[in-house]
Amino acid sequence: MKKYIYKISAFISAAIFLFYAAGCAEDITPTLTEYSPPSLPTPVITSINPPTEALAGVTKIIISGSNFSSTLRNNLVYFNGVPGTVISATPTQLELTSPVVISDSVSIKIAIIGSDQFSNVISYKLKAAVAEFYAFNPKIFEVPYAITLDNLENMFVSLKDLGIKKISNQGVMTSFAPKGPETFFRSITLASDNVIYAVRGGIKGVYKVAENTAPSAFVASAQGITDNVNSINFDESRNVLWAGGNTGIIYRITLAKNVKKFNVSGTINAVRVAGNNLFVAATTDKEVIWKIPIVSADSLGTPELYFDFSTQINNLLKIIDLVIAQDGDLCIGTDKTTDPVYIIHPDKSSEVLYPGLINSAAYSLVWGNGNFMYMTNIVNGTNTTVLKIDMQKLGL
Repeated sequence: MKKYIYKISAFISAAIFLFYAAGCAEDITPTLTEYSPPSLPTPVITSINPPTEALAGVTKIIISGSNFSSTLRNNLVYFNGVPGTVISATPTQLELTSPVVISDSVSIKIAIIGSDQFSNVISYKLKAAVAEFYAFNPKIFEVPYAITLDNLENMFVSLKDLGIKKISNQGVMTSFAPKGPETFFRSITLASDNVIYAVRGGIKGVYKVAENTAPSAFVASAQGITDNVNSINFDESRNVLWAGGNTGIIYRITLAKNVKKFNVSGTINAVRVAGNNLFVAATTDKEVIWKIPIVSADSLGTPELYFDFSTQINNLLKIIDLVIAQDGDLCIGTDKTTDPVYIIHPDKSSEVLYPGLINSAAYSLVWGNGNFMYMTNIVNGTNTTVLKIDMQKLGL
C-alpha cells in the first residue's frame, strides 16, 4: 500500500514540475500585433492648387506634400468626410477632383492605406459649378422659357401666360411687361434702348416689348418677314438685330424697321453674333453650325460649314440654342436630357460641359457679363427653372 501511494506522489510531483517548467519557458508563438507590418509614414499636405477655392466636381485640384502612395487606390482624399476622385498620384503630389460638396469651409484630409494616421487638415472652399438661379413656383404656374440679360446682370424671362418678368441680380422678381398675344416667347434679346425684342416661333414676325407695355408687332410680313422666325440676337452695338427662320432665311433688321434677307441651308434654330461673324445652328438632313462673315450691316459673306454636329457628336440630338465664349468656344445646348451642353473648341475638338452635373435638356442659353452662363432647362418635357453655370471665363 505504501509503495502504491509513493508512486502516485512521484507522478503528481513530476506533473507539477513539468507544468511549471512549461510556464517558465519562452513563448515563441507570435501575437497578432507582431504579425502586423509597421505603419507607413503619416501623409502631409503642404499646399493645394488652386490655393483657396475650386468648383466642386469640376476643377482639377493639385495637392502637394509627402508620404503619398504611387498607387491611386491607396490615396483617400476626404472633403468633409466625402471622398474625392484621385486622377494621378506620386509620393509627393495628387491630382484629383472633389465630390460635389458645396461649402465655404470644407475640411480636406488624406488617408493612405497602410498608414494609421490621417494627414493634417486644410480648410478649403468648394463652389457650385451649376446652381439654380431662381426658384420658380410651379404651383402658381411660373414656367420659364426664353431669357436675356442687361448690363447689370438683371434677367428678363418669358413666363408661360404670365408675360415677361425681371429678376434682379439680387434674386428679386418683378413684372417687366404684361402678357400680350403670346403664350410664351421662344427667343428674346435686349436692345440699346432697354426694349426687349422677341419671337414666338411659328409666327412671321418680331415683337417689341417695352417696360409696363404689352408686346406689339415690330416687324412682320409687311416689312418683309416671309417665314416663321425662331431665334433673334442683337450685334454688339445692340442696334442691329439678326434673326433666323424656318426656311433658312437670315434677316437683318434695324431699329428703323429696315429688313434685309440672306439665305443659308436648313431650318434655323439659333443665331448668335460674335464680333464680325454670325453663327447659325440649323437643321438640314442633320444638325449643323454655319459661320457667316458679317461684311457690313447690309452684306454677309459666304456661309462656311463650321461644324457638323450630327456627324461629329451625335446624330440623334437636336441643337436648341448656342452661346459663345470670348476665347472662341461655342457652347451648344441640345435636347439631351443629361449632359445637354457641348463645347466646340476653335480647333473643332469637343467635350461635354461638366459631365454629370446638368441633368436636364436645354431650352434657352444666355451668357452674362462675367463668368456665368444661364440656361432654361427642361425636365420630363416641362420647363422648370433657370440654371446658373460657372464657366470660369468670359462670354460674348
